[in-house]
Amino acid sequence: MDSNEKIDRYAKWKELISEHENSGLSQIAFCKQRDLIPSKFGYYRSVIKSQDKMSINQKLFSSVQIKKSESNTSAEIKIILPNGFQCFIPVAMDVLQLKRMMEALLSC
Repeated sequence: MDSNEKIDRYAKWKELISEHENSGLSQIAFCKQRDLIPSKFGYYRSVIKSQDKMSINQKLFSSVQIKKSESNTSAEIKIILPNGFQCFIPVAMDVLQLKRMMEALLSC
């Protein structure tokens, strides 16, 4: 199977999965209506959903530029994003606190 066939098959199943999600039908009822094999539908659904999650996760992180500090006396780490968001983190912050804060920020 060449890559064009794989792309076409992926697009077909992605469209079917989208139609199922918008149909309000159970997976079995949708497959019966479309004359699809439920196990095959489930397989492609799980493959496509996991690929979608991976592509979303890859988009969560961006490269950042680090400017050299003019003085090393700063007691905080400053994160300033292009959209204006600013976060100031004390250098002495406990690792567990930092982890919890980052989890909270990433959940937004």
